[in-house]
Amino acid sequence: MASAIFGFVGVLIGSLITSVLTIYKDRLAARHEIKIRDEQYERDRQVARDAFQRESTLALQTAVSNLFKAVYEELDRMLAELHESGSWPTRQWETPTAKGWSEAVLQLQLQLSAARVHDEGLRELAKEIQRVAGDAIWASDLATSRQHCERLEPLHVRLNDTANGIFVSLF
Repeated sequence: MASAIFGFVGVLIGSLITSVLTIYKDRLAARHEIKIRDEQYERDRQVARDAFQRESTLALQTAVSNLFKAVYEELDRMLAELHESGSWPTRQWETPTAKGWSEAVLQLQLQLSAARVHDEGLRELAKEIQRVAGDAIWASDLATSRQHCERLEPLHVRLNDTANGIFVSLF
């Protein structure tokens, strides 16, 4: 009879240990699954952030390129007027190229708004390009306009170099 009681107690203890270990194993497995799911979520978020930054940086580069196109079209118009009239024209909003300039500036501002581009240096370069481009077409004479234009290309190169560095970090 004593051996039956010891046998019964042994089965109870074995069942209890098995139950405790099963519960412990299930909790560990659940924690591991939660950890894996959280890590995957963070990877997915990082991929989405990187894609957003790539798209935003490309959009900013496009906006700056459109700004350059508008500036050079307006400067070409102003140079043609200089050759015809002999005097540097005063910039007017009614010119055919003024619409392109306004759209380019608006597009650039939209790309910079809401901090779409997280890199402060890149945003500052784009703002500087916009300012210098405006100074070039609003200049009071040809010499001043040339001085501003000479600053544009190096700024554009710096912007593209900065963007390339951003792209490298996002892949």
